[in-house]
Amino acid sequence: MLRLFGITSSGRKEGIIMKIEITILGLLMEENLYGYEIKKKIVERLEDYVDIKFGSIYYAIKKAVDNGWVKRVGTEKDSGNPERYIYEILPNGKKHYKMLLKQYFDKTLIHFDIDIVLMFINYLADDQKQQFIEQRMGLIKEKLDGIKKKIDTEKGQGGEQSYREIYTYLEHHLKAELSWLKSLGW
Repeated sequence: MLRLFGITSSGRKEGIIMKIEITILGLLMEENLYGYEIKKKIVERLEDYVDIKFGSIYYAIKKAVDNGWVKRVGTEKDSGNPERYIYEILPNGKKHYKMLLKQYFDKTLIHFDIDIVLMFINYLADDQKQQFIEQRMGLIKEKLDGIKKKIDTEKGQGGEQSYREIYTYLEHHLKAELSWLKSLGW
């Protein structure tokens, strides 16, 4: 089924790995961090947009260290907690990061997790379709409210332009989906 969209299981796996690497290297472009800080920033800023498991972060950091993209620049120890390594992106890591961004822009097509559901929704009774569509519209409206708050917060705090851009990008997609759902007439 995924082949219909030009996606193979290995291509999907590569895409997931690429997202993890882009996310981690991108956060390290901002500042030196230890693993838990990376996870915390992902949760705070990106949890609705990327699904990265905690173990994947440490695996990707180890891979980045092994490949010479990142290095340990120090340690930190809180009382009662194990020692934490602080990581810094290296010039080779910055080069790899830029290459990943270019690859992602060149190869990634827009697809959404809901696409597969929409392929088979016709097998539901009309009242079920209507119920699902209404629930989806409610979810989208809720997400739009959250995104608008994030945009306002970023503007008010003088937040980074890249975060405002991702939020407005997502806002446009959600508005488009909401408009499309309203047009279905189920």
